[in-house]
Amino acid sequence: MKIDFMQQLNRKINSMGLFSRSVIGTWNEEDAISITAIPDSEETVYFDGTRDKNYTIQVTARSQNQQECLDSLTRIYQELEGLDALPSENNSYTFQSIRTSSFPALVLYDEQGFFIFELSITAKITIYKGVSIL
Repeated sequence: MKIDFMQQLNRKINSMGLFSRSVIGTWNEEDAISITAIPDSEETVYFDGTRDKNYTIQVTARSQNQQECLDSLTRIYQELEGLDALPSENNSYTFQSIRTSSFPALVLYDEQGFFIFELSITAKITIYKGVSIL
């Protein structure tokens, strides 16, 4: 079984009615929001195969309107930090919490006039034995 955490997180972000729909991975549109897992996540493994994982995620917003990027990423971290639940559809994980690792920041203004802002969040989840994260 494969973990469905990123799909559930993406679904939650898309329910917020932001300037663009979020995608997992890289974007393919000019105005976009994307989420990507960062491979440096901490993990505690227990004897029964259960793992408590700090899942680090980068949220990126791209638009020619820098205020759209900043407002969207601010709304994302505010709503996610207040989450009590983000349930798995296939029972591959249990959600514990989300915290902001770094606040929205401008990382690039490109030659086409797009602003690219990033936000890092860390989700604490419990992953069950036999569940693949890749």
